[in-house]
Amino acid sequence: MGVFKKRAAYWIDYYFEGRRRREKIGSSFKLAQEVLHKRKTQIAEKKFFPERLRTKATFGEVAELYWKQQGRHRKNHRDMRHMIDRLLGLLGDKPLESVTSLTVQEIRNKIKETASAARANRYHSLLRSIIYRAIEWGKFFGKNPAAITKLEKESTGRTRYLSEEEVGRLLKVCYPRIYPIILCALSTGMRRGEILNLKWDDVNLENKMIYILESKSGRPREIPIIQKLYDVLATLEKGKEKVFQVPVITLRKYFARALKEANIHHFRFHDLRHTFASHFVMKTGDLPTLQKILGHQSPAMTQRYAHLASGHLRSAMELLGARWTPLWTPGLSEPNQLSKKAS
Repeated sequence: MGVFKKRAAYWIDYYFEGRRRREKIGSSFKLAQEVLHKRKTQIAEKKFFPERLRTKATFGEVAELYWKQQGRHRKNHRDMRHMIDRLLGLLGDKPLESVTSLTVQEIRNKIKETASAARANRYHSLLRSIIYRAIEWGKFFGKNPAAITKLEKESTGRTRYLSEEEVGRLLKVCYPRIYPIILCALSTGMRRGEILNLKWDDVNLENKMIYILESKSGRPREIPIIQKLYDVLATLEKGKEKVFQVPVITLRKYFARALKEANIHHFRFHDLRHTFASHFVMKTGDLPTLQKILGHQSPAMTQRYAHLASGHLRSAMELLGARWTPLWTPGLSEPNQLSKKAS
């Protein structure tokens, strides 16, 4: 029990009915001491009613405050805005104090109806972060219900990729607005965020090269532009800063329609990256080069595609065997022939 300072504010820490409670008081240490003394007295005299401390803040109010204070300044601000809007649709004006661990699980289940467990974890983490900030701002008291509920284990073994025939079907039904984006993903292995944030300053059409300066791994990388992608990029408008003028929400909607029309199931946009990587390995067997193109920090991350290189490795061995076959013509057939010639 006592007073402590966190960032620029003083907090009080005490126990009530066996449970630890914390309250954010403000910038005055003296006031924090006075409030702590008051709480101790109220508890001793059985005049402490925690429900009176509860704020009337709604999730919507806190979520919008979180967006203004932190969300809009993030690199992935577009995706975060979309996630906040989705959470607002599920929680809206619900009092923040009424959010429980059961509420968090219900939200997870709702997200998983149309997305992966990994995506549900992203929503879960965002909700947890919003409530933690609400606690700091004095708009929520008690334990963070999103911190009590555990994140789900994400599978690292899933590598869904399209066959050449499926790639053809998908590209044929892509709407003109997203066709360049899908082609870019399939021919470069770039992440969705990297594609949507790609600027013309980072594209050198003369040298046919894309430069990724800010990536998930934090390392810049270069990606060659194949002729088909070059032809498409050359037709796009160059007057604006970004190469692709498509909001992430629009891309999601059009991509989902294209998958449906192409009769492709259980496939995410990120799987286009897997599709590029898988076919690259099957055609070349070159894992080190793939690691550089994808921007993986370690070879272990690229190793998930290693099994696809077996066919290429066999072909390479057969080519080597074909080159060496003339050199492998046996000489003497029997050892005793040597002794006969010697005699």
